[in-house]
This record gives sequence, C-alpha cells and structure tokens, in this order.
Amino acid sequence: MILKIDQPQFFYDLFYQLSLLIVVLIFLIEGTRRNLPWISLLLVIVTTRFFVIAGSKLAGINSDDLNFFIQHFSFPPEHTKNMAGALLFGLIGLGLAKLALRIKYPILDVFAIAAPFGMAIQRIGCLSAGCCFGIETHSPLGIQYGSNTPAFFHQLYAGRIDFADELSQHIHPVPLYFILSSLLIGIILLKFRNYWKRPGNLALSGLVLILLSWFSIEFFRDPFSNGTFLGAQFLGIKRIQIIYLIFIPILISVILYREKHSVQKVYQVQENHPIHNSLYLALLASLIFITRGWFTFIEFTVLLFVLIPVSIGVIIQIIKHFYSPRVRVSVAFITLLSFILMSQTLPENEKKVYQSIKFGYSGGNFDTYHDIGTGQGCDRVSQSQDFHQKFKMMGIGYSKTTEQNNKVLEYGLNGYFGSHHELARTNRTEIDEVILGLNPFVKYDMTWVGVGGGLHIGDLNYSPANWVEQKQSKFPTTGTKKSPVWPQFYFRIGPKHIAYFSYKYADQFPSPFPGMFQNMEIGSGFGQKTGLDLRFGTFLHGSYLAATIPIKNRFYIEPLYEWISTSDTEFSNPNQISLGLKYRFGHKTTVAK
Repeated sequence: MILKIDQPQFFYDLFYQLSLLIVVLIFLIEGTRRNLPWISLLLVIVTTRFFVIAGSKLAGINSDDLNFFIQHFSFPPEHTKNMAGALLFGLIGLGLAKLALRIKYPILDVFAIAAPFGMAIQRIGCLSAGCCFGIETHSPLGIQYGSNTPAFFHQLYAGRIDFADELSQHIHPVPLYFILSSLLIGIILLKFRNYWKRPGNLALSGLVLILLSWFSIEFFRDPFSNGTFLGAQFLGIKRIQIIYLIFIPILISVILYREKHSVQKVYQVQENHPIHNSLYLALLASLIFITRGWFTFIEFTVLLFVLIPVSIGVIIQIIKHFYSPRVRVSVAFITLLSFILMSQTLPENEKKVYQSIKFGYSGGNFDTYHDIGTGQGCDRVSQSQDFHQKFKMMGIGYSKTTEQNNKVLEYGLNGYFGSHHELARTNRTEIDEVILGLNPFVKYDMTWVGVGGGLHIGDLNYSPANWVEQKQSKFPTTGTKKSPVWPQFYFRIGPKHIAYFSYKYADQFPSPFPGMFQNMEIGSGFGQKTGLDLRFGTFLHGSYLAATIPIKNRFYIEPLYEWISTSDTEFSNPNQISLGLKYRFGHKTTVAK
C-alpha cells in the first residue's frame, strides 16, 4: 500500500481534534447513562486533556530539550512526544480533578470506555503523517510513505533509500496496528463494563489491555520513532517495553486484590456548588494561560474546544442558582400568559423569506514562522525564518434566507479581492501578491445546533502561525501557502440568543485569507432574537471581539477586532480588523395551511 499525502500535518491536526470530540461525546453519553453531572464531566475532560498533552511532552524530554524549556518555559517546536507519558499524566490529571472537584462517585470507568476510541481516531492522523513508523517488512501489509514524512527521512539518512527515491521502503503500518487494537479494547470494555464488582477495575483492566497491546506492537515499531532513550534496547527488548512489563503484573495484582476485597457501596451523585465549580474553572483557566507556551496552536485549540462550553455551563449554573426563584416563576408565568393571549393570532407555521446583500473590509498585520528540516528534538536539522504579513481585503456577498419554525436556511455567494504583502524578517526579501476568490456557501441553523459548508475557489493565500515542514532542510523563502481551492465548514452548538459555542473553518466575511481561516468562539444574544450578537474568539494569531448589531431589522453592522500579543518592537500593534455591512430586502411572509 502507498500512502502519499501532500499535507500530512493537516490530517494529523484534523484527527487530533476529532479524537477529542469522540472522547467528549462518549464520555458525556456514558456519564449521562450513569446520571453523572455533565459540568463536572467536562471539567474532568479538560483537566485530563491538559495533563495528557503536557505528559506526552515531559515524558519525551532530553537534556537539550530541558535546557530549552528552562530558558523559554516552552518546548522546542519539534519536540518528541511519548504516548506512555501521555497516559500516565492523564491518569494523574484525572485523579487530581476527582479530588479537587470532590467527586465521590466512580468516574474512572467512564473515562476508560471513551479513551480507546479517542486513541483510535487520533492514530488515523499518525497513519497519515507517517510518524510512529514501523520497521521494514516484506509482508503484504507493508506500507510506503511519501518523501515528506518522518518515515521517509529516517530511511534516507540511514542510507536505505537515496534522494532520487519518491517512496520509502515497505514498513509495518504500526499506526494501523494501534488503531485496530484500540478499537478492539474499546469494544471489550463496552461488552464487559458490568463484569467487575469494584468500581475502577474496568479502567485498570483497560489499562492492562492497552499496555499489553503496546508491548506487542513495539516489536514492529522502528526504535528511532520511540526516541533516543525509550527506543534503546536492554536485555534484547526496548526500554519502553521493559516499563510496560513492570507495570502490567502490578496492575493485574491490584485488580485481583481490589476485586477480592470489594465492598458494596452506595454512591451519592451530587453536583458541586456553582461557586466551587467557578473557582476550579478559574484556577484551571489560569493554569492553561500561564503554560500556553507549552502547546502548539492545535493543542491549545483542543483545550479551548472543551473549556469554552464548560465556561458557558458554569455561568448558566451560577445564574440559575442565584437568580431569585420568585422572579423566575414570574417570568415563566408572564411568558405563558402572553403565549395564551396571542395564540389566536400567532401563525402556527409562518414562513419568512428575504434576501441580503453585504459589503465588507478586513485588514491587519501579524507574524508567522516557517521551519524546514528533518528529525525530532535535539536531533532535528532545520532552517527557519520569521515573516511579517500585511493585508487588505474587500468583499461583497449575496444570500437568500428562509426562516420557518425556528429553522433558518441560508445560501449564497461571496466574492473578495485584495492585496497581501509579506516581509522575510531575516533576509529582508518582500513579496506582493493579489488574493481573489469566489465562495458559494450554505448554512442551516436550528435552535440548538447549526451546520454549514462551502468552497473557496480562486487565487488563495493563507499564512499559518507555525509552519513546520518535514523534508530536506533548506532556507524558507515564504511563510504563506497557496491553494486554488479551500473547504469551508461551520458548526454551532447552543441557542444563539442565550449562549453558544461555534467552530468555523474558512468561514469569515469578507475573506478568511490570509490569517482568519480558522477560529473558535463563544457568543450570546443576551436573550434577544433580533440578530444582536456579541462574540469572543481566537484565530491562529490572537484573540478577538466581534459583534452583530441590528438597526431596525434591515441594516446590520458586523465589527471585529483581534489583538495579538508580541514583544517585537519593529512592528508595533499587530492586529486584524474586519467590518461588514449587511442590508436585508425583499421580505415575504407566508402562512402554510
């Protein structure tokens, strides 16, 4: 099998995010089945994920990485990660979260059921990127990787292939072995989740199965992909395998002992006081903010993916707890009375159709980083350069919208054009280019969920914050990528007029290029259904505030300002701004019979 992907890092990042989504969904479904409070569950998830990411890096640290960490309080851009460290620190984080949140009921087993499926999804990204690669094989299962993967470069520098080759030698598809074993373990845990009498033994047995599978798979994995220390052999096997062999019998003994001395307990499930949850959330958010330099953009985005909705949940919990019950009852009664009085004239199936035309401007400046090289950690050989990006964009759009029964369907076409200037910070070369494109799109919003998609077609430039390429080292000449086609995606959860969370990929008017092509945001309409909206979010480079301000239900103003923190003195006040003006016309209202 041949696996040759132009942008393996994109797929790695994609499945990295999807893995967390799968874990969150399974965790919440299983937790709900056990009647566990979802706010506590989300707080546990974001805490565990923080420790998983930090542990994967701390466990792979060497002396050079440690010196870099001490000087910069962050890890090198190409730092080696270790899955065993991620698992160990994840368990530590889970235990600390359970202790700090005063969780008396079993929660480890819930996490154990979700984790293997998330690991399987994440390994799809590893399979695409060519990391965690295997040793050479003549088996029909063997896989060949393209020239932009760690597997290819390892064989190149080992002398097993030369520069004229486009593919690596056939190697064991180790990530595929991880995927299959993780799925099998997840199915086994689901089938036998009620087998153990003592809570926690399901998780421990799952850990034993994971370590056993990892121990076996290591025989097919190239030692170089383990790192210098863990991949080194001792007594005929790798050091990491010895660690697995030490822990497996210990865990089995603990399971048998706990099962033999199990005591029936009645657990009382109770949600924490809102103040307790808010203090824990504030402490956790502060910890993530202080250590933000430890994480790549995609890792930080994954943390925000859970941190933002749980923040909304805690805020709602506080409002419900401290809001006067008498006022709540009065508001509910007035709302019900109003509905009864209006029920004779309120259409049951009113359909509104209108058209919109909009104009927009965006502009700003920010810095990006491009690194080209091979290897990991202190073994990496690379060259890098910083680039200063500056752009101005204009756009125009047309759409048609249908509203019916709290469901909104919008589709249309946007067009944009503008200038993009790039300055190389080291060799001082400058590039001026034009960005132009067309963007057909469609969106479908319901009360609690919204989805959408589209396509950008044209001469597109996009500038990732940190662009690290795995290929033969050379000096980077640009920090901007080009593409004639780019996908658009939109997802929202939560009612827009109360509080919601959304993820947007290339969904920004007038244009998501060059630096607004991926963002996450939290927003609220403050109870208004007029289109009023205030949002806080983050792009690749910084955080932003945005709003939608209606004027007499016809005109809409959509400002956005992003601030970017930097210690650079050459280019002051890096920021991105956007301003959109929308006008609705052609309103038609019909009532279905």
